[in-house]
Amino acid sequence: MNIKKIILITLVILLSASLLSAAYYKKTVKRNTTLSFVKGDKFLTPQIGLYSGVIPFGASLEYAMTENIGIGATLMAWFGSGYSVFMPSVEAAYHFTMLEVDKLDLFAGVGVGFAIAGSGGYTSGISINPFVAVRYWFSEKLGVSFRSNIGLIGDWTGVFSMLGVVLKI
Repeated sequence: MNIKKIILITLVILLSASLLSAAYYKKTVKRNTTLSFVKGDKFLTPQIGLYSGVIPFGASLEYAMTENIGIGATLMAWFGSGYSVFMPSVEAAYHFTMLEVDKLDLFAGVGVGFAIAGSGGYTSGISINPFVAVRYWFSEKLGVSFRSNIGLIGDWTGVFSMLGVVLKI
């Protein structure tokens, strides 16, 4: 394992630990459940990647199984000079609802997918992507999201981020 992977994994662990400790101490503010993560909600997020060279795009869908756990799927596509890649993945996320910040949904999780390389010297293969993300709600049905993924294996290692529009459906 190279030093970049060790640093990235360490950063994800430290960020998760700090979020959990912050969640433990903030319990007095009443959460606005109409603008947050609530069991049974479904979210559709068209998104674009913030990536050097080529801009990936795609969409994710998430279902709130409990007050804190969401499951879903994402499909991203990259089209560059001489190559194309499609990456479907399934995901699970933990939402830090105990933070109780109005209009904010902070969460972390992991996606497992399969990159399908169409051309360009990349190889198809399994992808494992831990992520941290945040949603900010403008209204009950519309918000924005920012998400950073950390690719851990194969040709798909590295950090990339996505910006999206969230629709509660």
